[in-house]
Amino acid sequence: MKRLRYLTLLTAMLATFAFTTTASAAPITVGTLLSGLINVNVGAVNVGNITVVDLDLTNVLNNNQVEILKNVLNNSPIASNNSDILTNLLRNANIITGNQIVVGVLGGTFFVTRLLP
Repeated sequence: MKRLRYLTLLTAMLATFAFTTTASAAPITVGTLLSGLINVNVGAVNVGNITVVDLDLTNVLNNNQVEILKNVLNNSPIASNNSDILTNLLRNANIITGNQIVVGVLGGTFFVTRLLP
């Protein structure tokens, strides 16, 4: 229960940080991407019917936002597990390279970036 409260609070904090990608003219929040990553049904992903957006985090997030993203991916078992599963799924399908990871999901769009230091 304590972990769920922590994750909820962290997601709410992340919802305040927004960035825009070429995939959408509207701002996409880090909280929205992580919420999608946490809630995605990894067993139902069809790699033949997805869109992948490669994010350069240094262009869309400031250093604090990158640190928050890394902390959530490292400390949320669900987000971390789903990121690992989806990353391996896309790598095995030769959709992303070995130095990319899934950091968010929004609908049928998977957001990937280079490995986070």
